Amino acid sequence: MTFLNLSFNRIRGKFSGKYVHMQEIGLSSNYFEGPLPPITTKCSNINLSKNKFSGSLHSLSVVEDLSLSFLDISHNQLSGALSNNWMHFSGLAFLNLGYNNFSGKIPTSMGNLYNLQTLILRNNNLYGELPSSLKHCQGLGFVDFGLNKLSGKVPSWIGESLPQLYGLILKSNRFYGILPREICRLSNLHFLDVSINRISGTIPSCFSNLTAMVLKGNEVVEQTYLPYYPFENSSAFVGSQEVEKAPEEPQNYSYFDSVLARWKGQEFEYGRNFAYLKMIDLSTNKLSGEIPIGITKLVELRGLNLSGNYFYGKVPPEIGRLNVLECLDLSRNNFSGAIPPSMSGLNFLAYLDLSKNNFSGRIPSGTQLQGFNISAYEQNAELCGKPLTNICPGDEPVDYIQPSSGKYEVNEEDGEYEMWLYISAVLGFVSAFWGFIGTLLLNRRWGRAYFFFLDNFFHKLKF
Repeated sequence: MTFLNLSFNRIRGKFSGKYVHMQEIGLSSNYFEGPLPPITTKCSNINLSKNKFSGSLHSLSVVEDLSLSFLDISHNQLSGALSNNWMHFSGLAFLNLGYNNFSGKIPTSMGNLYNLQTLILRNNNLYGELPSSLKHCQGLGFVDFGLNKLSGKVPSWIGESLPQLYGLILKSNRFYGILPREICRLSNLHFLDVSINRISGTIPSCFSNLTAMVLKGNEVVEQTYLPYYPFENSSAFVGSQEVEKAPEEPQNYSYFDSVLARWKGQEFEYGRNFAYLKMIDLSTNKLSGEIPIGITKLVELRGLNLSGNYFYGKVPPEIGRLNVLECLDLSRNNFSGAIPPSMSGLNFLAYLDLSKNNFSGRIPSGTQLQGFNISAYEQNAELCGKPLTNICPGDEPVDYIQPSSGKYEVNEEDGEYEMWLYISAVLGFVSAFWGFIGTLLLNRRWGRAYFFFLDNFFHKLKF
């Protein structure tokens, strides 16, 4: 038998001490326990991930000149130090030791993995600096050292010696110092996560050279590799006669990189879609300064997280160039000034957090920015406009008299004024009337003439 796949079942139990002679074996996502099964030089592809294997890597380290091309023993309960005999694994293209309890330093002999494309050591207890011998693994495309206790400065040889790198994860370690400008040489880099460290200084202005975040159509969905074992002529029996078999053609193998990324405020796992996830996460460090204009040139960027640093100054007005941006987190910094109006044109923006800064002025109008929750803008004392309850200057409501049901309404002061107006008019009329009558009574000549006039007037009306 050359191939066995029992993955995604509920098989439990331990392996015997007998060697596994199969070329490919897949036992992932079961309940196997105990030490790893011993393997031979014939084994090429091994996937034992997501089980309960425990113990050390002793069963692997005793075999020399392995033909292994693919080894995934992640998500187990393996422990101990990583042995320093990786020179016998030179054919490895994929190595995943993540989510175990390995401790100690990263062995320098891993620099002998010249064919390595993917290296994942995530979520262990590894410490110390990154060994410079890894710069010899020039075919590396994806590196995940996240969630360990690694320290030291982010080495410049990452940008100088790993030209194929498209994914770099150093998240949640103890790295310090500045981000080296040599990272800008990684033209294929489309995912950078150095969050939760102690990195200081400013963002290199040359980030605009990360052309994988500028150009479209450069995504690689599947990673491929050739098996490392040699294909030689072999013999087989037909009936009782031994015949020589023709050499087999090498078969390409493929796999998908998988990454955990903080997206829209939560952590998600990306597999097949990882190739399209173009993101920079520098959150929770000690970075300062202003956002360099070069970042606004990364027009294919879909996620930018600069939260939890000491950035200050204004957000570049050109940030509206990032027209496919879906997630933007600038919270917990010292940004000031107005929110750039161009941000209202980020039509794909699904997550925004500008809270806990010193932004001021009116939130730019547009359905995009007004659609976010108040929490996206909170703790910016001088920020105003919807969706906040803070009213911007000039937007205060104006009191005016409004007709209701077709009737004229007045306030209390107007009513009192009209009352005195009516009283004055009545008093004036009464005074004038009695003044006129009084005059006629006092002057008999005018009185007789007036009544004579009235008598003639009404007499003529009868005719």
